[in-house]
Amino acid sequence: MALKKNTIVLVAIALVLGGTVIIMESQQGSNPTATETEGEAGPIFDFLETDVTGLHIETQTQEVTFERDELGFWQMTAPESAPAEEAAIAFLLSRLNTDGRLRTITVEAAEQADFGLDVPLATVDITLADGTTHLFVLGDPDFSGSAYYALVDPASIPLPKDAGEVAALVVSEDLLNAVERPLEEWQVVEPDPASTPTEAGADGEGNPLDDLPIPDLLPSEDSSGTP
Repeated sequence: MALKKNTIVLVAIALVLGGTVIIMESQQGSNPTATETEGEAGPIFDFLETDVTGLHIETQTQEVTFERDELGFWQMTAPESAPAEEAAIAFLLSRLNTDGRLRTITVEAAEQADFGLDVPLATVDITLADGTTHLFVLGDPDFSGSAYYALVDPASIPLPKDAGEVAALVVSEDLLNAVERPLEEWQVVEPDPASTPTEAGADGEGNPLDDLPIPDLLPSEDSSGTP
C-alpha cells in the first residue's frame, strides 16, 4: 500500500514538472528570439549633425520632409512649406549619432514580423551633404517595453525571408519620442500678432493716455511776486 502511495506521488511530481516544461517552452515560443552579439551602447550612425542636409520621416500616421536651406536652417518641404522646429530635428539627430544604440543583436529574416520590422513603426531616410543616404527602421518594443528593435540600412523593407541572419539593434525609447510627433511640433510656432503688445493703441493712433492734459504742479506766483 505504501508503495502505491509513493508511486502516485512520483507520478504527480512528474506531471507537474512536465507541465512546467511545456508552459516554459510555449512562452519562449511566443517571444521573439534574437542572439545578442558584441557591441556596446553608442551612436547608431557616425555622421555629424552638420553633415545632414535632408530628412524624410514616415510613421504609421504621417510623412514629413525637411531640407537645410543655404543658411543652414531647417525647412519643412512636405506636407507643408514652413520653417522647421530646429530643436525637434536636433533631438532626433542627436539620438542617431550619440547614444541611441543600446546593444547589437542578430535576428532571422524569416522572423522579422516578431520584431515589428516588416511593418515598422517609423522609418527615417537621411541624406548627407556628400550625397550619401542612410535608412533607419524602427520596429516594435522589446520585452522590457522601454527599448525598441531597429534596422540600419537594410537592403529592403520588408527583408527577404531567405536573407538568413540579419544584424539589428536594440535602441533607446527616445527614438520613438523623436519621430512620433504631431505635425505642429515639427514647425516653428509663429507668435499671434493679435497678442503681441505694441506701442500703438488699439486704434493704431498711439496710446490714448498721451492725449490727457498734464496738470501744472509747480506753485504759481501772483503779479506782486508773492508766492
